[in-house]
Order: sequence, then structure tokens, then C-alpha cells
Amino acid sequence: MAESPQVSAESPQVSTDDSTEAPVDETVYFEDLALSEDVLDALWDMRFEKCTPVQARCIPHLLEGKDLIGIAQTGTGKTAAYLLPMLSILRDQPHPHDAVNCLIMSPTRELAQQIDQALQGFAYYTRTNSVAVYGGNDGIRFEQERKAFAQGADIIVATPGRLISHLQLGNLDLSRTTHIILDEADRMLDMGFFDDIMTIIKQLPAERQTVLFSATMPPEIAKMAREVMRDPVEIKIAVSKPAEKIDQSIYICRDNDKTPILKHIFSEGKPERVIVFISSKQRVKELNVILKRRGFNCAAMHSDLEQSERDEVMLGFKQRKIDILIATDIVSRGIDIDDIQMVINYDAPRDPEDYVHRIGRTARAGRAGRAITLIGEKDRLSLNKIERLLETKIPRNPLPEGCKAPEPTDDKARGRSQHSGKSNRRDNKGQKSNGKNNRRQSNSGGERGKSTPSSATGATSNEKSAGSPASKRRGGRHRSPRKDNPQTEA
Repeated sequence: MAESPQVSAESPQVSTDDSTEAPVDETVYFEDLALSEDVLDALWDMRFEKCTPVQARCIPHLLEGKDLIGIAQTGTGKTAAYLLPMLSILRDQPHPHDAVNCLIMSPTRELAQQIDQALQGFAYYTRTNSVAVYGGNDGIRFEQERKAFAQGADIIVATPGRLISHLQLGNLDLSRTTHIILDEADRMLDMGFFDDIMTIIKQLPAERQTVLFSATMPPEIAKMAREVMRDPVEIKIAVSKPAEKIDQSIYICRDNDKTPILKHIFSEGKPERVIVFISSKQRVKELNVILKRRGFNCAAMHSDLEQSERDEVMLGFKQRKIDILIATDIVSRGIDIDDIQMVINYDAPRDPEDYVHRIGRTARAGRAGRAITLIGEKDRLSLNKIERLLETKIPRNPLPEGCKAPEPTDDKARGRSQHSGKSNRRDNKGQKSNGKNNRRQSNSGGERGKSTPSSATGATSNEKSAGSPASKRRGGRHRSPRKDNPQTEA
């Protein structure tokens, strides 16, 4: 917790305390960690008992106030890994009540909303105030955010651009903010937010806790860590591979056969809970029109949409009013929908990590799912990179009738040719107290009350007052033993 020290030019100075890191095969319960009783109550009501690896490894360090770099992808439980200790610190340790105590930075509005929703649930029994700050809204929303700052907010979840706007107008004071969390830092840098983030961090005091979560550790992230962190603990969660329950396959095809193949896939059964990823927003719009003309219940999601339009599309998809979501990578991370049945990569992503993020939208929360990728002539190099990352060859599907196979290529040679001279290109054509016993007891008692943190996602502080049904049910923090033996992870 301080300004960054002088470290080597190659990477941030990191430390690892192996004694607090849980082995992969060891089960760690939230009860085993020094979390606030109020936070444990919320987790209990939400049926969360076991930690994911990233939670088991990060929470002890964060509770101790250490700076931390977490290399973990979406879907590993990283949001709870930093929210739970932050809420516990604010609940159990003295802090100013007229200041912003924790700032959480997110690359997109959608992820900021997801973090805020999770925060509302975990903070249900605490007195923590929070506000989500993101752009793309009208002036009314901006004024509501300004008033929320004036009234006091313990935690702010914000996108960089929107926060900069408030800082420039003098609406916000971060001079006493002692915790900052950068979620999906690599993506924020990819979106060009490095300067904004550094400007924001300069508003914070030198004595602070800085936490950074990223799916990857590119040089830019290492540079940021050197400048803003001090002796960070680095936790790496090896999840660069898709979930085992994802049935992956590909079609090797010509580019102009992609749409016919897509129609063939949808003809195998009524498409439901499907996301189709396309690299270009213009092609998203075009495919959306084509499929609608064919009678498919679909909608497009891309950066040209206003925030209200994006919210309407996502709400319709979540409520099953839309069967097929055609989208750019705007929904490849941070979208919390657990029942996606199929992901189709109409275009292969250039970055193999993005492939993992995309198909990671399906087979969540223990469910099975399918991931189909259409590999056209321009996608061959991307396929090579994806299969190298996965360390396996993805099964090929036979082309449907009417689709002509592309010219055979030597993929490996094409990969080499990118770094060779003209002659080579010519030769190689194309290629995650007492309550313990009660929480874990599985043979008796206890019916859950109707008012729970999971149903309080949008509740205000007044709705969570001492006279609420939930507080009465708790009866002085006694957590009733439950009939089942939940295995759910946060």
C-alpha cells in the first residue's frame, strides 16, 4: 500500500506467499477465510460455500492489504475474489464515512453493471453504499451520479471515460480513496484507456492498496504495475483452456459459404440461447438483416448502439425474448448469462485468448455447451494460433450439401510465411465462528427466507434496513443448518 518502488525494467517486483495459496485439489470454504460475518451471511443465503481457486488464493492477501496482480480469466470467480475482501475490510475496519473508500475500474458499461449487481448481493447485510458510473446515458443519469457522490459512496464502480468526466467537472474527490481495483486491465489498455487510468490513479493517495486483474500479462500491464503498485503478490490461475464441457468443432470453408453453413446449423433444431460472434460491426448488422428475413428471432449487439438500445437487447436476450444474439466482441467478456447453449464464431478471432473468452460464454455453472467456429480462407492463421494455445486439434465438421471445400493449404507453412521473404510466400501458399458447523451440516433443519441477497440485486439501502424480513430471519446472525449440501462456488 504505497507508491510504486523502483523495480526492474522487465516486470513488476512480485512476491508469492505459498503458505496461503491453496493447492488445486484442496477445497477451501469461505468460512476458512477471515471474511466479515455480514459477508459470510450473504454468501450463506446465496448458497455459496466453496471458494474457486482464484478466490482461495487472492482473498487472504487482499484482507492483509497487499497489492495484488491476479492473472485470471472471466468465469473464474475473480469478481468475488476482490469484492468479498473489500466489503469485509470496509465492514470490520475503521474508515471515513464521508469519502470514496474503494474505486473499481471496468472497461465497459456492461461489466460495470455486472460488478455492481454482484456487489449489491454480497453487500446485502453490510452498510456499504455503492454507485455504478458509466457512460452512454442521458444527462439525468449523470446528475444522479453527481448527487450520489455528494451523499457519499463507499465503493464506486466506473468506466474510465465517465469517471474522467466527473473528475474534470470537480464532482468527485479521490484524495482519500485507499483501495483501487482494475478489472480486466488488459482489455482497458486494448481500448486505449492507459492515459485515463494513470490520470485517475494520480488523484489517489500514495498510501493505498492497488489490485489488478487481467486475463493476460502483456508488456503494457507490466509497465502499469511498475508505475502504480508496490511489491504486488502475483496470483496466476491456469485457465487458458476452455471448459471441458464445451463441445468444440469447426467448419473449414470458403468465406462466402459461412452464411449457408450458419443456416444449416440452425436447421438442425430451433436455435435458442445462441451467440454469434463477428469481428466487424458492419457484418453484424448485415447478418442480422439476413437472418431476420429468414424468420429467425435475432438481434444485433455492437458499439454503434446507444446504451438504452444495448440494455434493451441484453434484457430481451436474458428474458429469452431473443433466441440469437449477433455480436462483436463487446459481449465476449463480462456478460453474466449462465444458460447459453451455443456459441458460433462466424469469424475466428485474431487473438487466441479471445477465442477462449468467446466460447467461455457457454458451458457455464456446470452446464454443457457447443462452440462452432467457421474457418474461412482469411481465418487459417487464427486457427493455427488457437490450436497451439489449446494444444489440441479441434474436430472438423463435414461441409453441408452445396458448400464447396476450399483449396487445400499447408497451415503451418502459412504461419511461417508471415515471417519470411517473398520467395517463401510464393512457395507456401495460403496455410475456477460457529456458523461453520451449521453451514456445512447437511442432515437437518432450516428453510431459507424469501428475502435474500440474490434477490436484492437492485435494492437500495432503505430496503436493506434493520426491520427487513431478512434481518428478522437472521435472528442475531444465527445461520440455520440446511437440508442440502450445496456445492456452488461464488
